[in-house]
Amino acid sequence: MNSIPFHEEAIPGRHMITYRIRDSHRKFPVRDVEVLATPQEIEQFTRDGYLVRERLLPMEQVERLRAALDEVMTDDGHIERGGGKAFGGIFLRHLMDKHPAFLDFLRFPPTLSIARALFGPSVQMRGFTARICFPDDPHQETEWHFHQRLIPDPLPPLLTRPLTMDVLLYLDDTNELNGPLCVVPGSHNWIEEDLEKDDFSDKPGQVVLPLPAGSCVLAHGSLWHRALPTRPGGTLRRLLLFGYGPAWNKQAIYGVKPPDGLTTRLLQNPDVDEETRELLGVAGYM
Repeated sequence: MNSIPFHEEAIPGRHMITYRIRDSHRKFPVRDVEVLATPQEIEQFTRDGYLVRERLLPMEQVERLRAALDEVMTDDGHIERGGGKAFGGIFLRHLMDKHPAFLDFLRFPPTLSIARALFGPSVQMRGFTARICFPDDPHQETEWHFHQRLIPDPLPPLLTRPLTMDVLLYLDDTNELNGPLCVVPGSHNWIEEDLEKDDFSDKPGQVVLPLPAGSCVLAHGSLWHRALPTRPGGTLRRLLLFGYGPAWNKQAIYGVKPPDGLTTRLLQNPDVDEETRELLGVAGYM
């Protein structure tokens, strides 16, 4: 299995974490993680709820992913449409099961290593989706939302927050015409504040993130964010979305997984290693 090449110069620094797992049955295994981020960036993510990697992928890889997305869209029988004003365009789910170009992200160091720095060594991937927004379609923005809407009121004394990290990888430029991402730094910690449906208003402290193709945003699953509307002259906007959480989290509920997809076949291989099983959600939590 390959991993997607990336621009080293998009990574400002690295550091090492050595985890020792308190599991005597496996003789207290040790895992060394080279984190493709500085310790200060991990602190920044914890504080602000997001991190930007501009021009992370070379354009030849962006073109490869665009072509793979075209192939999947041609053959996929479960394309989701009709998200209304809040979530227009089309959605393609379970891409790692549908094309090897997306399966190559299974061990993508620039995102996987940061997930392990945030959540510990045992993480799994959570879904792999594409959203495609077309020019001149009036419903290309999204409402303010976050992805982990599971916090009860009142807060139980032993509540375990659903901590996840999402990756938004842009295959096209996003600018003022093309609906860039907008986030509210620190909002991932607002667990006692409601966010209403159909809210498209500006927020105090919001940050707009226009980005070139090949860039990605790593975001906490509870970060308030939205896509701004496309304007006249905007172009096609293709976005890949995948994420990570602790290995014991449940997988995403959306879409129809192919019964004989690429990840299923990979897990059926008798030589598959424990890390692959962990990343695909069938190990690392017992």
